[in-house]
Amino acid sequence: MAETHVISALVSKRSELLGEIQHYESLIKNYKQNLSTIDKTIHIFDDNYDLRTIKSKKAHRNRYFETGEAKVLILDTLRGLDEPIKTDNLSDIIASKKGLILEDYQQKTFNKSIIGVLGTLEKNNLIERTGKDGLLIIWQIKAAA
Repeated sequence: MAETHVISALVSKRSELLGEIQHYESLIKNYKQNLSTIDKTIHIFDDNYDLRTIKSKKAHRNRYFETGEAKVLILDTLRGLDEPIKTDNLSDIIASKKGLILEDYQQKTFNKSIIGVLGTLEKNNLIERTGKDGLLIIWQIKAAA
């Protein structure tokens, strides 16, 4: 017989996932209605316009940060430190600042978001790598030249 706490946790997770599916299905339905309205409006102005020629734009959505938020949090955190910091420690600080409690699988995607922003900040000459600790990169604000 299965453990009741395991069943309870699985039921809770299933309920959560079902709620998310219903939420996203509702969003999709609303987006499709909006798209249909826009299509009809386009045809009011040009009845012969071929809607198939309109290509979709890639939607950039990050579940953890608003646009530019991660950059600001990382730079503020690095400025407030007296010494360089490892990527995973920086991720932990940022998650804490945002009040996030991440499961293992969420931590990986969160860290990937942080690593992506760190790469961008490095390309923009705002931060620099100061070394490595195993596979972890150590970061700091780039010194003014």
